[in-house]
Order: sequence, then structure tokens, then C-alpha cells
Amino acid sequence: MSQIAALRLVRSLSGSEKRFFKLQIKKQSGNKDYLNLFNIIDSTKTADVSVLNEKFKKLHPNTSIDNSARYLIKLLTDCLIRSKIEKDLFFQSLQGLMRIRILQERALPEESYRQLKKLRQEAIDSQQHLIEYFTYRYELNYLSELNFTGLSDRLLVNMQMQAKKSLKSLNQLQDHYSLFELLKYRILRSGHVSSEENKKELNDLILSEMALVANKGMNSFTTQKLHLLFQSFFLMNTGDYDSALKSFYELNRLFEQNLHLLDHPPMDYLSSLNGTLDSLHTIGKFESIPSFSEKAGQLDQPLYPEYFRFQARKTVALYQLATLTAAGKFNEAVNYIKSFEPGFLKAYQMLDEERQWELYFYCSLAYFKIKELKKAHIYIRDIMRDSKSCSRLEICKAIRLLDIIIYFEKKDMDYLEYEVRSYKRFSRQGKNSLRTEKLILKVIQQLSSRKTKKISLTEQMLHEIEEIKQDKYEKRLLKYFDFTDWVLRECKLNCVKS
Repeated sequence: MSQIAALRLVRSLSGSEKRFFKLQIKKQSGNKDYLNLFNIIDSTKTADVSVLNEKFKKLHPNTSIDNSARYLIKLLTDCLIRSKIEKDLFFQSLQGLMRIRILQERALPEESYRQLKKLRQEAIDSQQHLIEYFTYRYELNYLSELNFTGLSDRLLVNMQMQAKKSLKSLNQLQDHYSLFELLKYRILRSGHVSSEENKKELNDLILSEMALVANKGMNSFTTQKLHLLFQSFFLMNTGDYDSALKSFYELNRLFEQNLHLLDHPPMDYLSSLNGTLDSLHTIGKFESIPSFSEKAGQLDQPLYPEYFRFQARKTVALYQLATLTAAGKFNEAVNYIKSFEPGFLKAYQMLDEERQWELYFYCSLAYFKIKELKKAHIYIRDIMRDSKSCSRLEICKAIRLLDIIIYFEKKDMDYLEYEVRSYKRFSRQGKNSLRTEKLILKVIQQLSSRKTKKISLTEQMLHEIEEIKQDKYEKRLLKYFDFTDWVLRECKLNCVKS
């Protein structure tokens, strides 16, 4: 596990972060096996831990790679913490608490109290309730050690009430976090809601969230943020994309009105922009996509870490490709893919796997549509090989279905048969199979049968396709590629009169 963690951590570093790390370790003496491990990971492109292990053993046959990996992780995280303190308010606040603690331990009450008051005001201004609570706790602990000398009963009780108030705010936040986490857990564990019956299973969370908002209100930036995240996530995953879009619009306004309260980097804001773009894409409002893509592109700034900047760039690239393929501009899409800087697609691919899968899918789709099937298959196979966790999400279904279609169009019947069987096993594992999946597999099996190459395009099938197109739960899959149109085209090409 330590080796995997070290691998992922090194791969997440920007060029400047790597340079900073190497400068720091120059100050260390003794055996630097951890540095050799760093260089091996940095220079080896494979994610196969056994390859890294083999290379390391050649240099250090008597050294445990696990121990070296753990020490490397410690050094890297220490370096990253020092870097974060310069830019991130929360890290600065934690450092401030430690500084105050040191001053108190060294019997410098005046200086510690001055810094404590300053930190508390910063915590109140930035709505960091945990930091605010610790400032009260530190002060009360210190006054207790001094036997409350010169402190009135009234002032003591007031300080205790202020500490209790900050804990109350924290408790309120925890309630919001808990509900959002439960909602996300249920949806991701069982797959997206695919029926009204599935939707009813989430009613308890909806009622709890409504009661929480009604009883406790939303008096902070974070509670408002969590409420809107809950609403938008629920609405999007239950097929109410228009309402989800309204929640995302409101969430974006909240972020843009409170720029001073955003994290560094602003991951939640980027996630909100992704949600907005995804909703616009799903309901076909492509004319509104450029303005929100531009907002995502504006987050690609030198003040943010490189991994975050790549995520912002990939968001822009993803929705540019989604827009071009939806408009049937496949040659433009391919030219856009060719314009990517070297290594762009593979950079930081483990940080946001779903976005990575979508990006690869559209690359494959663009080449598939211009009949470069071999190139299309390379993108699909790459992502299927590297993404073992890809399972219940609609993008995973879209990837596997496109994979099957490419095999069909390549007339590679042996592999096609294997992939169809594999997909059926995969589909049986989940309870939320979509009608689109069943239709594609049924038609492909009929068309690839050794007994017949023809299929009946019945009124019943046409009616079923129309129902699928109108089904809000099927939209999550069809937004990637209109598989029903492909079925219709193939049926018409291989049709017998019914």
C-alpha cells in the first residue's frame, strides 16, 4: 500500500514542487534510498508497482521498499505542507494555533494573547468555526493554568458561551455534511436512480434535509454551500436536470459572491462548474456551455497547484469535445484532440477518474465517427485497462457499449461475442440496468448471429426507441452518444420486412 501511495503522490507533483522537494533533501545527510525511489517513480511511466520494486531492489537489495516509500511520503507531505502554508488560509491558521501554543508553553502570555486575538478575528471573518473554537479553548485553558487571575465571573461565562456557539456552528455543519455524504454514498453504491421506485428510497434524506434547513436555517457560507450541493446532486441524479441547473446557478453565484471564502485551490467551485456544464450538456443547452467553460478556464492560474490547473483544462477540453460531437463536427473534434499538448490526456489522470473516462470516451467517439476504428479502439482500451474501478456510472456503461459497437463495426466477431457475454455479466451485477443497454445487446446479438444477418424493424421496436428517448433516466447514458440512433441506422441497413 505504501508503494502505491508513494507512486500516486509523486505523480501528482508539479515541476516546481519536485524542484522544491529536491532542494529540501539536499540538506539531509546519510543514505538517500528514498531519493532513488523518488527518481525511479518520476522517470518510470508504468503504474505497475512490481516494476518499481524490481528497479529499486537492483539499487538497494537489502533495503525495504515499503520503509523507503513511507519515509518518502513523510518527506513529500512535509514539503507540500510548507508550500501550502504560504498560500492557504486554513494551513496558515493551523500554523497560527501551533505558534500560539509554543508561546504559551514558553511563558510569553502577552505575545500569545496578541496573536490569539488576531487569529480569532481572522477565523470569524473566514468562517473557520473549528479554528475559532480552538482559540477560545486555548485561551480558557491558559487562564485556568493561571488560576483565572483578574478574570470576572461574567467574562469567564461569556467566553465559555462563545466557545459553545462556535461548537454549535460546527455541529450544524456536521449535520449538513452527514446528509450530503449519505446521499452520495447511496447513489454511488447502488448506481444512479433509474426509476421512481429508486427515487422513493431517498425520501428519508430529502425530508431530513428539509427539516434541517427549516429548523436551523442557513447562516453561513458553508451551510448554504452544502444545502445547494445536496439539492443539485439529488436533482441531477434523479433526472430533474432543469431544477438541478437552477441549483447549480445559485451555487455558482454563492461562490462568486464569496471569493475570499473559497479553498485554495477552489475544488468545490470547479466541481460546481462541472455540475453546471454536465446539466447543460444533458438537456442540450449547448449555447450556454461556452460561458461556463470560460469560467473553468479562468481557474487555470499560476497561483494554483499544477494538478488543479490540469483539472480545469480538462474540464474545458471535455465540454468542447462534447459540444463538437453533439453537433456532428467530428473532424473538428479530431483536430481539437490533435492540438492537445503532449501528455495532456494522461496528466494527473488518477485525480478525477470520472472526468478522465469522459474525456477518453469523446476522443474515441470522434475517431469512431470518422471511421478510424483502430484509433477509436485505442482510447477505449486504454481507459478500460487503466480504470478497474469503473463500474456502475453511466460513463462506464457508455465506454463498454461503444467498445462493443466498435468490435461489431470492425467485424471482429470473436472478440465481440466475448465482450457481449462480459457486459451481460457486468449488467447482472447491478440492479439498475437501463433499457438502452438491453436494446443494444439484443440488436447486436441478432445482427452478429451466424444464422442470420437480418433483423425486423417492427413498430414495437420503433415505439420502444421513442420511449427510451423520452425517458429522463435514460438521458444520463444517451447524453454521451445517442445509441438509439445507431440501433436505428443498423436496423435499417439490415432490415427485413416485418
